[in-house]
Amino acid sequence: MGMALMKLFDGTILMHGKTPYDPVKAHQYYMRTRQLKGRKKGSSTYTVSYDGGKTVKLTGRQLAEQRAYAAKRVSDIKTKLAELGTHLKKLMAEAREKDSKAKRESNKAPTAAEKSKAARESKKYREKHKQELSTKSKSSSSSGSSTKIDTVGNNVEAVRSRITEVKGRLNTAVAKQRALASATKNG
Repeated sequence: MGMALMKLFDGTILMHGKTPYDPVKAHQYYMRTRQLKGRKKGSSTYTVSYDGGKTVKLTGRQLAEQRAYAAKRVSDIKTKLAELGTHLKKLMAEAREKDSKAKRESNKAPTAAEKSKAARESKKYREKHKQELSTKSKSSSSSGSSTKIDTVGNNVEAVRSRITEVKGRLNTAVAKQRALASATKNG
């Protein structure tokens, strides 16, 4: 095996210490002593910065799981919001129907027979509950008329406040999903 000497551009021999550089011998040494390390899968991390200034480092698998969870959460919240919107429309239609029905009935004047029947029933009730009525009128600071609670109206307000709450949760979930989508890779 002949020695293949390495020559420089000006014709001088390239030296390795005191001996001339032999590329074949150098390659054999490399092949004998190499210790190659493969790429480590999933070892790189991603940095996720949330709106609250919170920064988290995640592996590739964790990031994928977080993204899937965030996407599912956003779709679930959107579904819930759609259901609440449908429920609100239904309640509002009931309220309108109830209101229009009450207006129709209030516009109808009672007949003489209905008036006399109501008067007889009121007289019977007053005679039967005389003591209760006097106690109520003494303890009551108002004029004595009780206010009727409109349950449909309260339900509408409850659903509207629930919708506002769910919209807030949706905004938070979307912000988290965006933060996960814009994660930066480290290493």
